[in-house]
Amino acid sequence: MSLYTEVRHPRADARQPQDLDHATSGPASLNARLAAWITARIGSMWTVYICLAVTAVWMVLGSRQVLGFDPYPYPFLLFLGNVVQLLLIFVILLGQQVLGQTADRRSMRTYDDAEAILVDCEQIQNHLIAQDAHLRTGADPRPSDTAALARSAVLARSAVLAEVPPMTGEQYVGFNGRLAARLTGKVATMTAFYVAVVFQAAWMVTGQVFGFDPYPYLFLLFLSSLIQLVLMFVIMVGQQVIGRAAADRAVQTYLNAEAVLHACEGLQAHLRAQDRAIRHVVGRLRRDCELPGNLPAALVAGPDGEWVGKR
Repeated sequence: MSLYTEVRHPRADARQPQDLDHATSGPASLNARLAAWITARIGSMWTVYICLAVTAVWMVLGSRQVLGFDPYPYPFLLFLGNVVQLLLIFVILLGQQVLGQTADRRSMRTYDDAEAILVDCEQIQNHLIAQDAHLRTGADPRPSDTAALARSAVLARSAVLAEVPPMTGEQYVGFNGRLAARLTGKVATMTAFYVAVVFQAAWMVTGQVFGFDPYPYLFLLFLSSLIQLVLMFVIMVGQQVIGRAAADRAVQTYLNAEAVLHACEGLQAHLRAQDRAIRHVVGRLRRDCELPGNLPAALVAGPDGEWVGKR
């Protein structure tokens, strides 16, 4: 029969191995999957190489000396580039939001694991304290051993509890921070991406039909450039927020890991103190039974593993 019945943290039994690079908080929506697909396809150096190659070939073939379909200053190429840049800004903002949410989930899982470890350490410490009491009833330990056991128990119980890590949203402070968070929340969605696509397509059609902004759609390019300029600053704010949140999470993760290490050091000290007490008890039993070099043959183990005395 065990001397102590532990009560484990729920996280210890509920935890399952997870792929942290693709972990989500629930079923991914169509928009989330589409955003992930777009980001995976364009977020590579191959996209940069292809973009440079297409631009160079377009400029050569579009010149007046070759095919002449888009001569200098390449108005259609500039128009296409502007449209693509505006759409990709929404994808970048959405990617920032996804990165922040994923980092928050990872940090919370790390916190839950650290808290479960500390709870388990406390349960082990309680088990050791129960063993201390059993050792004291079996034989009179030396005063130095009793004091060492008491000190190690106090050391292990003084472990600092894990703290909840800071979330990305907590980094938006003050009026400017709240405004940036509101702008990011509104435009960092696939809905904003769809609205931008529909708006630009409708503008080009109506502008060409009614003649208020015909090809090369100069006013549309002006609006697009203005929106891109504003959103670029929003992206920079988002990068700063993600960086601050990552730094704060790293500090908190370090502190939580330090608390776990402190708890483990306390357990190790307690085990060393128990080793000394056990050696003293075993040595005394050997001397009493006059069997040097062996465990007391006159003692036998009971059905629950405890020493019950002579047969």
